[in-house]
Amino acid sequence: MNIKKIFAVIPALLLFVSCSSKKTASFPFENGGKDVVLFGNSKRAASGQITLTKKASFVYTFETPQSVLADSSLEIDYTVQGEGNVVLTIEGSAVQQWQMPLDASLMTDALPNLIRYAVPLTDSEITKISLDVSGGGKRGKKDDSALEIKAFRIRNRWFGFEWEDGVFSATPFVEKTYSTYSTQESWIVDPPIDYRINGAIELWVSAFPKEASGNDRITVEPGTIFYEWTCPHDLKNALFLPPGALTYNPYPLRVTISPQMGKIRLEASQVRPFPVTPIPADPGIILSYKEGYWRDSRYEVFQWEGFPSILIFDTASYAVQDKFFKRLAFFVEKKDYRGKLLTDAALVGQHGWNAYDYRAEDLAAFFEIAETASFLLLPEEEELKTILLNNGILKRKSNQKIDAGIGAVISISRGSSDYLRRQFMAHEGFHGVFFIDKEFRDFSKDRYDHLSLVARNFILSFFDYQRYDISDNYLAVNEFQAHILQQSVSQAGWYFGGNLAARLEASPWRRAILPKKDEASATWPEIAAAFQTEATAFSAYVNKRWGLDAGRTWRVTVR
Repeated sequence: MNIKKIFAVIPALLLFVSCSSKKTASFPFENGGKDVVLFGNSKRAASGQITLTKKASFVYTFETPQSVLADSSLEIDYTVQGEGNVVLTIEGSAVQQWQMPLDASLMTDALPNLIRYAVPLTDSEITKISLDVSGGGKRGKKDDSALEIKAFRIRNRWFGFEWEDGVFSATPFVEKTYSTYSTQESWIVDPPIDYRINGAIELWVSAFPKEASGNDRITVEPGTIFYEWTCPHDLKNALFLPPGALTYNPYPLRVTISPQMGKIRLEASQVRPFPVTPIPADPGIILSYKEGYWRDSRYEVFQWEGFPSILIFDTASYAVQDKFFKRLAFFVEKKDYRGKLLTDAALVGQHGWNAYDYRAEDLAAFFEIAETASFLLLPEEEELKTILLNNGILKRKSNQKIDAGIGAVISISRGSSDYLRRQFMAHEGFHGVFFIDKEFRDFSKDRYDHLSLVARNFILSFFDYQRYDISDNYLAVNEFQAHILQQSVSQAGWYFGGNLAARLEASPWRRAILPKKDEASATWPEIAAAFQTEATAFSAYVNKRWGLDAGRTWRVTVR
């Protein structure tokens, strides 16, 4: 069946039909989740059994006109057999007409168990719905062409298609083409201006089979932005773009996918209470998320889509970030301060970090001690506690004491350059994974325990230089893996054997731990080789487990 004919608007031709013999429809009609009484103009119309073999009009009315909210669609669920031609007419103060798709040939050769067609509504009310059959369907006892209506509903507007559990859902203004860059199938979603969704829009894309090759990709082009998502093995095969990832007007939207059946669903943003409910997002989306879409000008809080028990804070500045996390840094990590609650006065002039990470156990200890001691926290720290409690990272026991839940929190800031934001997202992200995954912790400890004496002394001296408490082996192992994984494998040798080693050389009492220096390259080859080896091993591990790499905690690349 011709795609453009299926999804094109038909010029409106009003058909007047008498509704004098109206009967209550046997199938549901919902408006805003509430059931509405619907009447058919005949017994056959009321039953939803629409024959396609001869010309006829099946008309549906209400006791009172149905109000329609802005950015709504009318969805009709139906099954069909045989062939035919049906026009859906919707009347209010104006008339809309749509050609109804009677198979799923736009997407697949498989026949759906149910077709769900959603058309955008532009009027503020509906008074009448008609299904006008032009006739011509096959005749015969066993192969009569027929359509059976299962349900009508008015719901939030969306555009696209999806195939799930035998149900084929589709809207107008979807066209199949091919990508400019490959032979993969592409889908263009481009409704006319009058039909486009106003305000924030969310997008879900899923197109891979259950066992993807690991090289399959989704590309999404809303306007001038280009998103590429690589499908790793055994992981959720879907891409979610929240409102701040898309332009205000993302049309025409091009989605290029592997040719397997899937989903493209573009719809009005869901309302998420702020700040309690985080926005699900891949770290690559967070890095480029439009600050103007933040629900609070100070910060936004996200839920890492690949690891839902990890929350990611992005703050407008270092100053804002410090109000949430600086006191925690001294309580959890800083040498000579661990376990101590510093007053605001004691923190003046002290430097925390440019990015932060904390596991549930340390967060629980901090907030429980503060409550027990009636220690006055900043409003931002109280906000943080509320968010952590509402998302299960913290929990209250029956005696109301704060205990560790499941998960972790990490934070980066817009005060950092783009390069540093990417590096911090990798560094802090792998801290978060370390907190929640025992197998990764065991792997990291094994690599740390088998470091050469030269490499071990070097990295511990550097951590001490950074004011970490190196007497805590858990902390040392965690920082070891995060520093290894914060940049690509190709950069690891220079970073450790050049950059960090040069910092220790500048300290008269630390340079003694360094091995022989190569004066020509101004590097320490033994250090470079040792940590290049570690980077290779760690990158291979996280790639096999989660499809990530050294220097990359995101699956979505933005250009």
